Amino acid sequence: MFRLFLLGLLVWFGAVSICQAESYNAPRQLSLEEAIYLAVRQNPNVQTAQLNHVISKFSLEVQQWQFRPHFALQATRTTSRNYSVTPGGYVTSNVTAIQPSVSLLTPIGTQASLTATNNISSTYNPGVALQIIQPLMRGFGKPIVEAALYDAMDSEKISRLNVENTVRTTVTSVINAYLDVVSAQHTLDVDQNALKRAETSEQQTKLFIKAGHKAGVELVTVQADVANAQTRIESDKNNLAQSRYALLTTIGIDPSSNVTVSSIDLIALIKKFHIPTLAQTKERMLANDIEYQVAQITLQGATKRSILAADDATRWQLNLTLNGSSGNGNGGGPNAGLNSLVNGVNQSDSAMLTLNIPIDDRAAKNSLAIAKISFHEAEIALQQEKWSKETNAINGWNSIFSAKRGLYFAENAERLQDQTYTISFKKYSYGLIDSLELQSAQQQLSAAQQSLVNAQINYLKSLVNLDLLLGSTLQTWDVKVRYS
Repeated sequence: MFRLFLLGLLVWFGAVSICQAESYNAPRQLSLEEAIYLAVRQNPNVQTAQLNHVISKFSLEVQQWQFRPHFALQATRTTSRNYSVTPGGYVTSNVTAIQPSVSLLTPIGTQASLTATNNISSTYNPGVALQIIQPLMRGFGKPIVEAALYDAMDSEKISRLNVENTVRTTVTSVINAYLDVVSAQHTLDVDQNALKRAETSEQQTKLFIKAGHKAGVELVTVQADVANAQTRIESDKNNLAQSRYALLTTIGIDPSSNVTVSSIDLIALIKKFHIPTLAQTKERMLANDIEYQVAQITLQGATKRSILAADDATRWQLNLTLNGSSGNGNGGGPNAGLNSLVNGVNQSDSAMLTLNIPIDDRAAKNSLAIAKISFHEAEIALQQEKWSKETNAINGWNSIFSAKRGLYFAENAERLQDQTYTISFKKYSYGLIDSLELQSAQQQLSAAQQSLVNAQINYLKSLVNLDLLLGSTLQTWDVKVRYS
């Protein structure tokens, strides 16, 4: 009894394992929304853009750090052994020097450094030195001193926009690739239905021939139609597989993954998009286009600041340097100990003005001229880019209505062609037409059905493209951009 129970238990576990293995190997359905959300996390382009944003954030932190106090500590230990005749032998001396320092750069160009020296040998001789350098002409002012900081801030902002742009284009690419799979699947369905109609015609023709109502040569025509439909189906299956691989690659997952796409309601998907007016389209496009925003930031940022830097390089250089020190004496007595820092024995102060006048500095003047010309060229390029973006918006908006009209005509053509095939098949059944005319009606119906599928996909893709131009892709699909 126990053996039977054990045997039954082993059989049960084996059946469960087989069912689990089959469930793991079964293809997994992937909806359009799931494909989009998976691509936002897995796509290599998105990951690369996020990593580049990390670099830009760190570069900004480095530029901000430039205007904070910088601390340093240097320590040395020196041991020397010298032969001296007066003492009558070798003399060993040990000197320890500890030198902490702090420096600061202010947004107006002031450079301040404070250094403390601590020399310890047979006596302790500390010292303190302070230096302040203030540019009064060249190199003075926040626009000049903080130029690198402003560039880093612009770069970080541009990096954020690039991440968003990458996510937008990735989502759009995934939608288009998904629609390509749907289109390939619908094409396969159309040709499979065409094969069924051709096989029905073949069976009907055989009955007619057997009854003596049609000649045997009629069978050749309908059999050729069956063979053509079978050939198209094999090609459709290959196209479907390639479209699926392309979708998985666009998402950023292994193309060999056992994944199939879910069927989607094309009509419901079309209703997901909202078409603004032409004026709204151009306005929203200019406000949300990433490339146009980056061009504006670059023009008003680094390009404009390059003129200030080049103009500053042509100015006279007048620097005020203040130095003050205390201590750093030698030997003992008032020169040693912490008291030597404040007893006034070893103190020095100085102030110096340094003037450097460039005379006919052609290189600096040339750099300034180049910077100004580059700024004007960037303005012209920005205006041209604006016109180009507006043209793209107009073309995208017009293509919507062109594709919509094409969809309307394709729907009418498919409906009328279906009626035509139904009538032709009845005529063929009564012997009023031959197989060639029926075959023509079948082919025209298949072509009309395929044209309808293409029109639906084309209309959807035009809506997706307009959504990308408007900068509304992420809002339409409720995608949040994650910055690393």
